[in-house]
Amino acid sequence: MKKLFEKNRGKTVLFLGRVPNFTDIELQNFLEEQGMSYTNRYNPSDDIALIVLSSMLTPIEEELSYELYDMGIADISLSQFEEYFVQNIKPNSLIMSLKLSNNQDRLKRFLKNEAFSDEIYLKLFKLYDWNSQGLYDNDDNRDITISFVKRFYKPDGFRDPAMIYAPTTVMNIAQETDTPEVLDAILSMPNHEIKVSRKEQQRPKNLREIVALNEAISTDSIKRLMSFNNPQIDYFLSANSNITPTQQEILFQKNNKDIKLMLSHNQNLSDNIFEKLLDDSEDIIKTLLTFQKIDAKRLDNILSKSFDPKLLSFIGNNQTLKTDIIDKLLELQNIKLDFKLASNRAIKQEHISKLYDRYGNAIAINLCKNINIPKNMATDFYKLALLKNSLKSETSVLKTERLKPSIPNFEKTLLKKDKIIEALATNISTPSWILNELCQRDNRELNRFLASNPSVDIYYLQQFQLDSSLITILANNPTYAKKILNNLGI
Repeated sequence: MKKLFEKNRGKTVLFLGRVPNFTDIELQNFLEEQGMSYTNRYNPSDDIALIVLSSMLTPIEEELSYELYDMGIADISLSQFEEYFVQNIKPNSLIMSLKLSNNQDRLKRFLKNEAFSDEIYLKLFKLYDWNSQGLYDNDDNRDITISFVKRFYKPDGFRDPAMIYAPTTVMNIAQETDTPEVLDAILSMPNHEIKVSRKEQQRPKNLREIVALNEAISTDSIKRLMSFNNPQIDYFLSANSNITPTQQEILFQKNNKDIKLMLSHNQNLSDNIFEKLLDDSEDIIKTLLTFQKIDAKRLDNILSKSFDPKLLSFIGNNQTLKTDIIDKLLELQNIKLDFKLASNRAIKQEHISKLYDRYGNAIAINLCKNINIPKNMATDFYKLALLKNSLKSETSVLKTERLKPSIPNFEKTLLKKDKIIEALATNISTPSWILNELCQRDNRELNRFLASNPSVDIYYLQQFQLDSSLITILANNPTYAKKILNNLGI
């Protein structure tokens, strides 16, 4: 393209059709810089070297383009010209001139030019004046919003063209983008809101709240969000792992129980705030024990609080536990904690063996939920569940010889042999022959557990789709979803 323009200096470029993203003056000035002249009307006396064809030609213009082509005059599409235009302007000079002139009409035309890189587009986008109106409140705002969505709406899998025009799509971008600059740009937009039900009040309902949750957020955007001093924004920002220890401290000092609860979910929580939250309410302590990373120092702090066994047992649900921490927890011989650890995928097979040696079949249900259960143990528990009265006899042994009546509803728990079957039905590590046998039972209640298991053979998953009550469960099964997408050619 560059050679084509250099070769034809001193000649004229003819534009045919509608050119929405440039004015005549802009085209004239740009082409003069390239040593060429501009026209949008054909004159046989003009020394035309190049034709730029819009996708919107009148019949007369289309006929003329054929005639000029037959005369040997080269032509390019308007989109090709736009790319050349973008490559041959100085972005910083363009942005500075737009800032100084505040020419919104010119800015709008540039924002609709798809040839600009995302980097330049986002810089231009932040200069747009929304005139204190919403994203879709007038034609100009709607057009700019749509230009933004077209660039950054990148869903996994099928892209529905209608979603480009849906008001919720900007929310989706704010939630899913991993580009800090896109989030910065979203914060320059009007704070678009969506309606949520009373049950969903704890979910983000506007753009700022959604951006506050996105962990790709930049330092500048975090500062801007905190400057609003809005309790709801602070609430969501508290869970963001990108906020610094200093910012965590600022949020903690607001002494808001909801903000503290969200801080307890923060995966980058400072040790200082962790220690302070250990002295807070039981709900916050449960959340800390369940979701925070626990190292030796933190475990020492936890144990120094002398929590009651029931509260301490919540650490057994923590999926981030390391082997050394698990070893120390097992040394505590806390029954409630051990039963929670039994179904925790963080434990290794040696831990599973230790728990089985300690509790026998009493802990079968929990171990059958664990994806790390050895296949031979899963098989033994399955056979055990098939035997009538097997757990009943085991109960008496365990109550007298091992655990005594330390666990509430201990005997009732052991008698629920169907719970072993249900646990195996949902476990991805259950041997395939067991899953096949369970599927062949055609038990509607059991099928609800099997339908969620991606290890179940696709043959049975497709049989389950005949039951309308299982469709929602199947939709979340990766194996089933992959098969459906393959059938659709996606």
